[in-house]
Amino acid sequence: MRVIYWNTSCLEPAVEAVSGEISALSRHFPDSLIFAVSPHLRLRLSPSTRTYGVHPALDPLLRLVIPVLERWGDVNHVIGDPCPWTYAKTLKRRPTVLTLTSEQGPVLTEFLGRCHHIVTQTAGFRKRLLEMGLAADQVTLCYPAIDLHRFVPTDRQPDDATPRLLFATAPRESHEMTGRGVYLLLETAAAHPDLHLRLLYRDWASNHTALAPTRDWLAQRDCPNVELTVGAEANMATLYPSYHFTVIPYTTIDGGKECPNSLLESLACGVPVLISEVAPFAAFVAEHDCGELFTPTADGLSQAVARGMARLPTLRANARKAAELHFDSRTALATYATLYERAMAAGTH
Repeated sequence: MRVIYWNTSCLEPAVEAVSGEISALSRHFPDSLIFAVSPHLRLRLSPSTRTYGVHPALDPLLRLVIPVLERWGDVNHVIGDPCPWTYAKTLKRRPTVLTLTSEQGPVLTEFLGRCHHIVTQTAGFRKRLLEMGLAADQVTLCYPAIDLHRFVPTDRQPDDATPRLLFATAPRESHEMTGRGVYLLLETAAAHPDLHLRLLYRDWASNHTALAPTRDWLAQRDCPNVELTVGAEANMATLYPSYHFTVIPYTTIDGGKECPNSLLESLACGVPVLISEVAPFAAFVAEHDCGELFTPTADGLSQAVARGMARLPTLRANARKAAELHFDSRTALATYATLYERAMAAGTH
């Protein structure tokens, strides 16, 4: 089975969640090919790994190249937002599976109608698509795959005297700072020196502009309880258990990835989350009682810390239980294998 993974990622699996998801899928389906159109790429040509990436400025050429390349595969797997414009215009010859790793932007209903299967990563967006008239058997809820043998709870836990928060969904661009909740975190840490906050920023291969304003904010204030580190962490599975909570502090509904990988990995490690009530994944956390929700204010976050610290044993147990029920990589990969087979079978009729 030849799968072509059409996407808009930056092809940096070590630092970007969507790139990591695509890389994991391509390893599991080894006859696959990866093709990305992203403003963070110039030109990526790697025939040995069947990975290709181009800048969207090449759109006129892509309209000619993509239909030809599509013939190589048995099934298309488009990964991105509800309006993948380049691929919607050009992919018409092979059955298509669409995974919505982002819920932002307009919904291109004509393209969704042409997809054999659509995968959402939140229950809320699946409900929205069904309300738009898509058939229930056309829309599947499937969370990103997590290796539950790698991300596991440990006996090593932090001292409960000082709440320790990890923020691992750092923004790439400065305009994301407010919506992603960085300023909210910093303001909370400044007002509550009794907690420890670590900001884990990524070292992107291409341009990124969020680091400088973060450093400037810290340089202008005395916040010894804030730790800023930059670079790919060697082993995230051993990092999460050093913290009481992983925090998802979006201040707007579109503050970041709706289903953040740091949240899933944290829960798998038995580390509960603190999540803003405006974040799309807050409903999951509330349903499974694997963290605390908060209003996106400094007071709201500090109160969630206090509530969570008082309930740590229960939240830790529920975190791992939720991960085992919903995030097992074996289940996710089997789901995609089934969707590919169904799409190809439908495409032959």
